[in-house]
Amino acid sequence: MTFSIPSLLSSLSSAGNAIKSINDWWKKSRGDTRALLGELKDNLIYLEMVGRDGVPLAAVIDKLSLKEYQRLAKEGFDFNQLQREIIIADPSLTGTDLQYWAGKDTAALLESICSKINELKLRYPLQKDDGRQRWGVRVNNIRKKIWLLLKHTRD
Repeated sequence: MTFSIPSLLSSLSSAGNAIKSINDWWKKSRGDTRALLGELKDNLIYLEMVGRDGVPLAAVIDKLSLKEYQRLAKEGFDFNQLQREIIIADPSLTGTDLQYWAGKDTAALLESICSKINELKLRYPLQKDDGRQRWGVRVNNIRKKIWLLLKHTRD
């Protein structure tokens, strides 16, 4: 399945670049941020396997994790400390499903990523065979949001 990638994110969408980017960020981080990034990296690896390599979602759905995110949210962690600036309004986002994120903060984007992963984990086991769900589209949308988060925190 092919999907549209805004030029802003094209460098992260190629094989391994997003994983390398998050791994570099993880190496520079400490404590709770490092734990959160480790979980995000693992989730991205599983989603890349589904979206790029054709691994069935059923094979990885139980491996997706939100434990660190949920723990930090419960403790009142400030997710905006990952990047205090708002997401830039890049022209390449115009007309895409990511244009909505321009002007939003890091916490909102991360919350959306984790919410969509959680929704995938809840819905897939119950609706995987109903024929109405577009699981590949859902996986790719989460991947694009993670790429946007990575691009946003790199700038």
